[in-house]
Amino acid sequence: MVRCALVRCAVAVALASSAVVATPWAAGAAENRPPEQPTPTELATGGEECARGAERPAVRTRPQLRAVLRDPDAQPVSAKFEISWRDGAGERQVRSIRTTSKSSGSAFSWTVPDDVPPFTEVSWRVRASDGSAWGPWSSGGGKGKCEFVYDDKAPAEPSVSSAEYPDDDQWHDGVGVRGTFKAASSSDDTVAYVYRFMGETPKTVRTEQPGGAAEFSWLPQSDGPGSVTVQAQDRAGNRSAPTTHRFLVKEGGKPAAHWKLADPAGSSEAAAEEGGKAAKAGSGAVFGAEGPARTAVGPAVELDGSAEAFLTPGAPAVDTGKAFAVSAWVRPGETGRAMAAVSQDGGGRAAFRLGGEGDGAFSFALAGPDGSVVRAKGGKPERGEWAHLAGVYDPVDKTARLYVNGRLVDTVENAGAVRASGDAQIGRALGDTGQGRNWAGRIADVRAWNRVVVPEEAARLAEREAVREGHWALDEAAGGVSQDQDGGQPLRLGGDAKIFGGEQQCDPIDPQCVPGRDPMVGAGELELDGVGDFAATDGPVVDTGDSFSLATHVRIDPAADDRTMAVLSLPGEHGNLAALRYTPEQQKWELTLAHEDRAGAETTTLRADNDWATSGDPHHLAVVFDAGTDEVLLYVDGTVAARAPFHRAWRATGGLQAGRVQLADGWGEHLHGAVDDVHAFAGALTERQVAVLRAAM
Repeated sequence: MVRCALVRCAVAVALASSAVVATPWAAGAAENRPPEQPTPTELATGGEECARGAERPAVRTRPQLRAVLRDPDAQPVSAKFEISWRDGAGERQVRSIRTTSKSSGSAFSWTVPDDVPPFTEVSWRVRASDGSAWGPWSSGGGKGKCEFVYDDKAPAEPSVSSAEYPDDDQWHDGVGVRGTFKAASSSDDTVAYVYRFMGETPKTVRTEQPGGAAEFSWLPQSDGPGSVTVQAQDRAGNRSAPTTHRFLVKEGGKPAAHWKLADPAGSSEAAAEEGGKAAKAGSGAVFGAEGPARTAVGPAVELDGSAEAFLTPGAPAVDTGKAFAVSAWVRPGETGRAMAAVSQDGGGRAAFRLGGEGDGAFSFALAGPDGSVVRAKGGKPERGEWAHLAGVYDPVDKTARLYVNGRLVDTVENAGAVRASGDAQIGRALGDTGQGRNWAGRIADVRAWNRVVVPEEAARLAEREAVREGHWALDEAAGGVSQDQDGGQPLRLGGDAKIFGGEQQCDPIDPQCVPGRDPMVGAGELELDGVGDFAATDGPVVDTGDSFSLATHVRIDPAADDRTMAVLSLPGEHGNLAALRYTPEQQKWELTLAHEDRAGAETTTLRADNDWATSGDPHHLAVVFDAGTDEVLLYVDGTVAARAPFHRAWRATGGLQAGRVQLADGWGEHLHGAVDDVHAFAGALTERQVAVLRAAM
């Protein structure tokens, strides 16, 4: 045996002892800590958060239980899931499973077994193991187990009824009159009803308590047969077989009050078309003024803006406590102050007023029960220009809407209206200091309804017919002149321009013969060689200060598709109000509008970026300026290719040009190709009307 020296052994023992004392943490680090208790927010039952009692989820399929488990030592862990329930005999049933290991922080899941019974309260819990120790159950410490109910049975098919629109094969109420529908189910676990009206997306309404009925409303937008399909739904998401409730909707009812204001000059009152009460005129109202052109409205009343500029029937027009709408054609004579076209007296102020606020916008204002005033605003009043206004109040969805020239320009939410039984007013509105806001200008065709006016009706009320001012078929041009089909100004051919009639260019029996092309429309087309050729009228054919439309067919010659070429233009003295052209950079159609008649004026440009201007192929182009909405549209082959606001229209003094445009140094951008079937309209064409013109190809 080898013996150590006494001193040496003592030193070794001392060193060993000091090492243990100096690092007490080493022993602690070697001790294993059990996994953490699962966090309730990281437990889920079939996608629903862990809950119990009245908040427990109901699921329609055997759910997947999910838990995120962690270990404080970052060791891999496995999960043990346990579910339990009481069977029909009251015996507790327990099922459990242990999973394979994953890294700490992983999600573990288990789909409950097939023998879990439906309509039974099931509870579950989970814990983690690191292989050496088990962590606490998720239910420990008073946190409780997660619970769920497995429900695989759909509720009973519901019944559906409506007082306004019953399923009885009879015509009821009408467009703009809201109906209430009631759904009921005999199943005591029904918590919601899913309903879908014909042509609309599904919506859901919940019951106040399980098994209860529920109501929902619907506003018909058009007349004719309608239907609503309803399904009952339980907490698990099971839906019943559908019930379809069918009904018939009448067209929108007549106005409750209507004054055309087309009475003869010298009249002292406006006859009532509806409502029975003639509107007596103040001395500042004069009948017989010209009404809005291209409408069926007829004459108008002229108001001078004084305190006597008004008409009143001495009775209310509508019940402002319910749904109502009001409309009028207006032509402001000034725009710098607030003016009311139509209103109805309330308690010391107008319950509503339709007109302008003097801040550059039209408005529909409602006085609320709490004394507040909400305003739907939009559009731009222009002196001497007609516009159609419609204000609509819907108390169910609590909205106030303003339509200008048939288009919705503003919707105000959370709007309320005070019930007022005061007199209707035309041309003024009641305020804090009495009647005021007197209208300066013209008003025509005032209407008021005890119902909602729907968007299609608002658009129809504002329609202004597009009147054809010129149509040049370009089938022939005797003496270099192509006559207007309606007897208006002719298009005079200039340069070497000629009418091409599709004549055969060679002997058809010659094997080398290539058949000639056919005209785009009819028997001929205007052929232009790009070297000074054009066709033009002697003077303007449409008033471009108001709405107008142009349309034509065009074909670009492939030999010249590398240069800019004009199709149509409307020149003034120093520039072009509108120039429709082909641009070679990307082979696109482009419309440029000048803001004033001077060289170098600012312009608005529209480009048909999604439409290829293929050379050699026929295309249909249309330009539509709507002065009512201050918008210009460019159509390519029957559809809108570009649109932009345009507020600076002016009257072009030159004739309509086909195949050229006025430049600073003279005429240029001559077209090399063909133009056919040119149309000019006073008024804005609709998309359908443009499509009809295009179909002539």
